[in-house]
Amino acid sequence: MKKAKTLFVICALGIFTHNQIQGQELSVVRAARVNVNQLPEYVIITSQNTKLLGGINIIIDYKKSTYKNSLRELEELLQDGDKLRVRNQTDLLNSMSKLGFEYVNAYNASAVTASAGKDDLDVIFDELDGGEGSFRINMVFRKKEKFRG
Repeated sequence: MKKAKTLFVICALGIFTHNQIQGQELSVVRAARVNVNQLPEYVIITSQNTKLLGGINIIIDYKKSTYKNSLRELEELLQDGDKLRVRNQTDLLNSMSKLGFEYVNAYNASAVTASAGKDDLDVIFDELDGGEGSFRINMVFRKKEKFRG
């Protein structure tokens, strides 16, 4: 009975997310609020694959940065599904290139451990994620030479 409930919830989530996911098309928008000249020379973007939601979670650490407002606006632009539609690392690389940055390097930020299976929801997330958890990747970008000051 418990497996039947779990299977039903997984199927329901699959149908719901399938209807919400749009094609992986990179829409180029004029990001008037994000100006490459107001951003630092280097930007580190943390991304985490969110298989359940069909995309990636994007995080830019802007706390206590002198570029706080610009970095926050960049994070919002990259996360906004109606603008750049960044759904995976390929989209992120292409979007950052169009915004005036080039890729430098990437490295694992930290492991996200699989849940301990304390309740049904944790078990469902583990099964959807393969029971292995996921990793956060830091991607380092640098302004293209023509934008460096």
